[in-house]
Amino acid sequence: MLFIFVSRARLILVTVLAAVTTFVLGRLLGAPWLLCGLSALSMAMAPRFIVRLLRHRWRRRITAQLPDALALWAGLLRAGQAMAPALTQLASRQPDPLGAELGLVLSQYRLGVSLDVAMGRLRDRSAVPDLRILATLLRAQRDLGGNLAEALDRLAAMLRNRLALEARIRSLTAQGRLQGVVVGVLPLLLAAVLCVMEPAAMGAMVTTPIGWAAMALVLVLEIAGFAMIRRIVNIDV
Repeated sequence: MLFIFVSRARLILVTVLAAVTTFVLGRLLGAPWLLCGLSALSMAMAPRFIVRLLRHRWRRRITAQLPDALALWAGLLRAGQAMAPALTQLASRQPDPLGAELGLVLSQYRLGVSLDVAMGRLRDRSAVPDLRILATLLRAQRDLGGNLAEALDRLAAMLRNRLALEARIRSLTAQGRLQGVVVGVLPLLLAAVLCVMEPAAMGAMVTTPIGWAAMALVLVLEIAGFAMIRRIVNIDV
């Protein structure tokens, strides 16, 4: 698991400097104003996009690890392990990122924080829906009692079935996602081919206001088409 500690002010400063540097270098190299502006805007949006991508991957890895971790936890409890030793073995046997997060939960539990509260903090920090179910289960078990091992087994089976259903949905919608990629990349490839075959005609696209308007319209249509296809193939389970 990768921890990167950067203050908000420093991140904003680095982002602004990168955007300004990109714009200035583009103008020094003779690039059109529109291209320089788009490059600077892309550079300014890159850190937020990268953070969202890393967060999404981190959440997906935790979601994929959770069913096996819950089954192991239930097995340890059924074998007679107390809560603290079971959590210790569970955290040590799980790879990151879930192992590191469970280690933090275990540290809080040893300091006197109740297990459901510590798991609730993990739920709030990670925003993983499956952890919300787990935190609710632990709170109900603390208030009402019951067989925690059996409840964990049932939750693990439910999460595993849902992951299998999501994998099946992704396989069935793979063609739609591929079509979205093809539709998005095709205009760019056509523009590159025309730049090679008709450089004089394509030069007007980056040197005249009408060409800038056409490029802006193409960009808007590209984004709209990508968003529509993503909405069609993105099915919540």
